[in-house]
Amino acid sequence: MAEDVSVSEDTLTCALSLLLNLSKVMLQTARQEAAESLEKFVPHKISILLGLITAGADFYKSLGVKKRSEAEAIWKKFYHNATVRDKVVELLQLESEWDSFLESVDRGLQTTDRQLSGGKMAASLSPDTTFTDGRSGESVTLGQFLGRGEKPLLAVLEARSVRVVVVAFGGLQGAQVWREQTGSTFDMLLDPQRKVYRSFGLGSSYTKVMRFGILLQYSEYPAVDRDFPDMPPHMLEDIYQLGGDFLLDEAGKVLLCHPSKSPMDRPSVEDILQ
Repeated sequence: MAEDVSVSEDTLTCALSLLLNLSKVMLQTARQEAAESLEKFVPHKISILLGLITAGADFYKSLGVKKRSEAEAIWKKFYHNATVRDKVVELLQLESEWDSFLESVDRGLQTTDRQLSGGKMAASLSPDTTFTDGRSGESVTLGQFLGRGEKPLLAVLEARSVRVVVVAFGGLQGAQVWREQTGSTFDMLLDPQRKVYRSFGLGSSYTKVMRFGILLQYSEYPAVDRDFPDMPPHMLEDIYQLGGDFLLDEAGKVLLCHPSKSPMDRPSVEDILQ
């Protein structure tokens, strides 16, 4: 825990300065690239902002913490120090500028999240809705997967007859690599045309996926030496597509609708069991 970590003012100041300087360079470069051409900036050059994940992990490690809240607990202890206070204020201002820049990218490109946001979501899905099976590549229907769960996420979910099915928009090869990388044993259905995604108002957003706070949240993984799935670049497809969690009954009626506000936004088990 952060309370048990002994960090000097100099160490904290240096760590904040390094994170600030690296983040400023990333944002400045991104702004310049976007000003030249938004179409060329996205989807490839925007990836420069992903460097914040590594910078954030190095920041956490230098303070001996594992996540942002623990880093915040440390800098609050030193808030009486004018230098530390100024650095923190500058960091929070940079976070605001970072997020505002991404919002301008979403506006400029009229991302699908902006187009679909606020629209009416599907109240049900037809059991005849077709997918591609993520293992066999065969055409299947949703109705084949509605009913009593065979692979419960938790024992308590099994008692509620919940079956977990992963829906993805990528191709069969990417699905196979993803399963190998993650060790997932859940059924996977592929929706390459994103028809179901659109039914639930799920679009792509650079802001919601690459916000400053979200990337620092991702930094928590390398900070504890956890690796992300190592997907080949040509299989990454649209990493800015948002997802969600949806609970259907045996007829396809939507019982729970949770469109994610960020890649890591998920409903609680309590919400699912209500």
